[in-house]
Amino acid sequence: MRVCMAQLNPTVGNVASNVEKIEQIIREAAKEQADLIVLPELFLTGYPPRDLLLRTDFRGAVQTGISQLKALSRKYPEIGIICGVPLDKNGQLFNSAVVVYEGDIIFSHDKIQLTEYEMFSETRYFTPGSVLKTFSFRGEVVGLSIGNDLNHKEGMKSLVQQGANLIVNLTAVPFTVGVDQLWFEQLREFTIQSGVPFVCVNQVGGNDELIFMGNSLCLDGTGQLVYVCPQFLEAVQIVDTDSELGEEPIGEIDETAQIYQALVVGVRDYIRKSGLGKVLIGLSGGLDSAVVCAIAVKALGADNVWGITMPGPYSSPGSVEDSRLLAENLGIKFDVIPISSIYDSFLSTLKEQFAETKPNVAEENIQARVRGSILMALSNKFGGMVLTNSNKSELAIGYCTLYGDMSGGLGVIGDVYKTMVYKIAYYINREKEVIPWETIEKPPSAELRPNQRDDESLPPYEILDAIIQGYLYDELSVDKLVAQGFARETVEWVTRTIDRNDYKRRQAAPILRVTSPVTGPGRNMPLAAVKGSFK
Repeated sequence: MRVCMAQLNPTVGNVASNVEKIEQIIREAAKEQADLIVLPELFLTGYPPRDLLLRTDFRGAVQTGISQLKALSRKYPEIGIICGVPLDKNGQLFNSAVVVYEGDIIFSHDKIQLTEYEMFSETRYFTPGSVLKTFSFRGEVVGLSIGNDLNHKEGMKSLVQQGANLIVNLTAVPFTVGVDQLWFEQLREFTIQSGVPFVCVNQVGGNDELIFMGNSLCLDGTGQLVYVCPQFLEAVQIVDTDSELGEEPIGEIDETAQIYQALVVGVRDYIRKSGLGKVLIGLSGGLDSAVVCAIAVKALGADNVWGITMPGPYSSPGSVEDSRLLAENLGIKFDVIPISSIYDSFLSTLKEQFAETKPNVAEENIQARVRGSILMALSNKFGGMVLTNSNKSELAIGYCTLYGDMSGGLGVIGDVYKTMVYKIAYYINREKEVIPWETIEKPPSAELRPNQRDDESLPPYEILDAIIQGYLYDELSVDKLVAQGFARETVEWVTRTIDRNDYKRRQAAPILRVTSPVTGPGRNMPLAAVKGSFK
């Protein structure tokens, strides 16, 4: 059977636009004499639609979209269409896949294994299906499944027992580091065990914090790869399910390149799908803002990125020049707005209240908040979204300022450890100097007090990142981390600081997900509570 794998990037909530994408693909597939078009999970609505599913007007738009699918099927009666849609059955909503042919829904499957972890709460919206079944089409017996149904091992075995000679899976698997290899191995193992060709079509593109990876694929009955679609790009490929091996097995992946490409897609789609075109970035002359700026230019084009550097009383001349050189290398609009006089006005206004106190973090944070206010004022006046520059290491321990450098609409590298930020910078500079080498090589500093350096306040980033990973994600106690060779004083400081800053992370901008973020829907710690390392 000639199957068209339609790895597409839907816009959540824009049913009409998603239907237009389907029509375009049908026209192309008809020219290539495809038998069957397969679209991703919940493609009609975009995934995940979240609480849009609770709105009656949106459900009405979904019904209109399904009617339009049927009309397209009547227009192209030679092609079957498998599309992910929410189906309302007597008031119960199902995450379904419909098979539309000659103007009618000839078969449907309701997802059994609803996704219920971290950023997905499908049981909030959907009733689970009960069985996996097959349908006949063009002389073939096709088994249909959605997403995590692959984990319903008895149900998947039953498709083979029902005589399936092709199994199709519609899915929406978001990117996280390493998930593509695990996913491929899972599909390959099932195909080898079943001996049945397998087609899996995944969504691609960014929706809110999630970045969907694509990597749709077709395997033959021996588990060999017939075709795999590229990561992070829309792709339409017609495969013959009777084909023999046509592709090399998926090899070793460059993790840094993957993360960079994922962040580019995440920024591009978050801004585009929010109805915006431009972004503003506070350039400090440091590594984080430089990496965010380079990613934004790659995602949106230089004409849509505005860099502003705001030197204060402790900013080094080199930081201003590094920002200027970065802007020149990238070809973006660039302005210098000094803040020392504004900072002095703040201190003068607070002179009576601050009298007889020593300078501390309060004075430091005033500078960050002045910068945040300037960026937001420019955003309000001229439009465009402010991007924040805090990395995962900083967010984990609260080494960032509320209403200051945390001001903005999207955290681009908030799920990227500082050690990885360095790797991304070298990747960006792999062919020529984009980020000034001085920016990459100089000791990191917030430049909020004289001669400030990060390594005076923080452990070395290699140690800090390892402790964050061990404490937050491996769930290791202080004692277990110390047993790994870390100094007890350092471990206790890091873990205590992490626990004290949940309140700050709760107020952070949405963060593009590439691993397991320290903030957002995936983390929900109590704020007014006893925390720490429990024994």
